[in-house]
Amino acid sequence: MFIRPHKPVPEPHVRSTLSELGYEFDLTDGKLRNVATGQAYEYGAFGADKKKNAELYQSLLAPASREVYRVLVESDLCMEPIAVPNAREPHCNIYVTPGGLSKERLVVIVTGHGVCGGVWAWNTLVKEGLKAGSVIEYVRSCVQQGFGVLVLNPNENIVALDGLPETFNTYFGASTPIRCSETPDEHVGYVWSRIIRSCAAKSVVFIAYNTAGIAVLDLLKHDFARFAIKSSGIAFIDSVHSTFKLNQASLEWLKLATRQWENSDEPVDTLVVNDRVGCLAVSAGNASDCRELAPLTCMNSVLAYVSECFKREPIDVDGLLALNDEEDDVKLGEQAELVSSDTDDYVAAIDELDSIQIIPPGAKVAEDRYIGWDE
Repeated sequence: MFIRPHKPVPEPHVRSTLSELGYEFDLTDGKLRNVATGQAYEYGAFGADKKKNAELYQSLLAPASREVYRVLVESDLCMEPIAVPNAREPHCNIYVTPGGLSKERLVVIVTGHGVCGGVWAWNTLVKEGLKAGSVIEYVRSCVQQGFGVLVLNPNENIVALDGLPETFNTYFGASTPIRCSETPDEHVGYVWSRIIRSCAAKSVVFIAYNTAGIAVLDLLKHDFARFAIKSSGIAFIDSVHSTFKLNQASLEWLKLATRQWENSDEPVDTLVVNDRVGCLAVSAGNASDCRELAPLTCMNSVLAYVSECFKREPIDVDGLLALNDEEDDVKLGEQAELVSSDTDDYVAAIDELDSIQIIPPGAKVAEDRYIGWDE
């Protein structure tokens, strides 16, 4: 007799807050502390009981990450959520400082693989606290310098049954994909073409950590003219991007307008060799065994570079276009025409756009060929 295999019933997804678990972030030093004892979290809280230590650690990851959103919004930063694609359907949020999209200088922060928006890494967030594990100190420093800041959320690509966004790493039940944000690359492309490209900022600098470097570099690859005119530079932190299939104009812009902070125990800003990234590579000064501490150890150097990008003269896009072959010139020239066109009369409100590209009536459509840029 054939017996059907028993299908396991998925356990219900139970959300717990940090306070329910007995922990909270101390906003003075950023440490995660036990509410009852006041002691900072330590992985070995249960001594030699490895199972309990692991269970507590795992239970804290998602609630701690969601707490970062609360701090971004409710702390002195007063960041405002923007629903992507919009609040009328399943969505995730990105976060902008007050009036950030209206400032002349805008810093866009994109975190790497798997984590919630605003979190560099789960392990450093829980074990080391907000200063090492989140973008909060980066945002605060940029605000103090008068820059607007936009924090993207490339990894919350699905919505759980209770309507809240989740990452694929933290949720395994039934879910709904977030339209135009089903992958990190699609999310970054969507926010670029829907929000950043048409915002008031005259100069944009990206800070891209780890796998985020790939998604940001795709903007340069597929929308070169508009990206190079709008963007003053990219600060890569331990990025895993490469220059594969970049044309000559993009390669030259990358060399002139970007820098990579490589995970290395050499003193910060020491030159290191990395032929893959296509730009000057320097050490992040991370002498620890934890690779994810790189954003903290190189923070001052990265922020100084961001200011340098804003101060220098814009890269000559026309000069770079001349470096390409004839086929590249035609494609990039079409993009450049779109940039110089008068868009005031035909651009609708961002949340009412039917197409991600902004195309003047009668203009020839540039072929971005990038998922998420055309519906």
